Amino acid sequence: MNLKSRRKLWLNVHLYLGLFAGAVFVIIGLTGSILAFEYPLDETLNADIMTVSADGNKTIMPLNEIVAAGLHALPADGKALNIDFPRHSGLAYALWFEQPSNNPTFPERHQIFINPYTAQVTGQRLLIDFDHIWRDPFKDFILRLHYTMCLGESGMTIVGFIGIGLLFSLLTGLIVWYPLGGQFKKALSIKRNANFTRFNFDLHKTVGFYGGFVLLYLVLSGVYLIFPNYGRGLVSVFSPVTPWTNYQSVSPTADKSPISMAQVVAITDTYFPDGSYQYIVFPQNAQDVYVVGKRQDNEINQHHPYRQLWIDQYSGKIVHEQHADTRSTGDIFDEWLYPLHTGEAFGFIGQVIILITGLLPLLLYITGVIRWLQKRKAAQNSKRAALSKSGVQT
Repeated sequence: MNLKSRRKLWLNVHLYLGLFAGAVFVIIGLTGSILAFEYPLDETLNADIMTVSADGNKTIMPLNEIVAAGLHALPADGKALNIDFPRHSGLAYALWFEQPSNNPTFPERHQIFINPYTAQVTGQRLLIDFDHIWRDPFKDFILRLHYTMCLGESGMTIVGFIGIGLLFSLLTGLIVWYPLGGQFKKALSIKRNANFTRFNFDLHKTVGFYGGFVLLYLVLSGVYLIFPNYGRGLVSVFSPVTPWTNYQSVSPTADKSPISMAQVVAITDTYFPDGSYQYIVFPQNAQDVYVVGKRQDNEINQHHPYRQLWIDQYSGKIVHEQHADTRSTGDIFDEWLYPLHTGEAFGFIGQVIILITGLLPLLLYITGVIRWLQKRKAAQNSKRAALSKSGVQT
């Protein structure tokens, strides 16, 4: 196969992957742009229940009272899961709980919000209904549209395989872009005062080149996040990755009861005096443990800290601890993936970059379809001209 034939083959692969997988990529990109600022967006849209005012009182109520207020508001068939700490002083605590649904495999998940300064419940909302996605808050609907196309667990697998197809689309796009004559300046710029056909072509190839590297990372990291077991397994070939483990408390005796939230906090503060609390996961059965996430100030992940403690729910003994000193190179790689994927690794600037990058699949899809239609029309015109020249009527 000569060079021209190989190039045509790669062009066809790029075309058909772009037409079909690219359409899904547009949705993934647009939803990713929205999710770059998912937390501020969610808090703005639900300010009546999520935001609070200290009104001059900056004293936060004891965690025991805050959790107790949330548990008091819990429905009879509700099961408390964890308490999320507010990101800043103007937000409420969020107590997560699940409630049975029509699908026993996937119970509904709800949140109860508690004012940290008064320990009063400010509101409640349904967060996740796996069977009726339109009931979810806007942010969570967008989130599940982003990584499952609102098709549940099977949708996540579909999006993962589409992501693999997109990797080939991006790579073949770079192959097709490569200027055989070495005219890189021409390949990396948009011609001035060009007609629409040339402008559309230049726009597609230059945006595809400059944005392709960021898109390539986002697709790769997205596939990794959808198939984390395979991704972590691949990384562990080069450096071990700490496995996900379910730790257990000792078997309780008749005269033992779980320790309080105040004790959980005191134990955690003894081990990790610095940093900020992100969440405390409650024991879900008699053998379960408390899991405390207390982020170090220099951790790259803003919402899912690597530093955690697993605490025996009866004795208060540390069952397992995880912090910066226990990380391997593989753990650090795994830790950076999500913050880079969302842009939060570089703060506001990084999130703006992700917001803009999420718009690129739409631009590439539109310019790509226009280019395909232009070439198709040109081919048809050329065929008609050839037939007309040979005297065949069309």
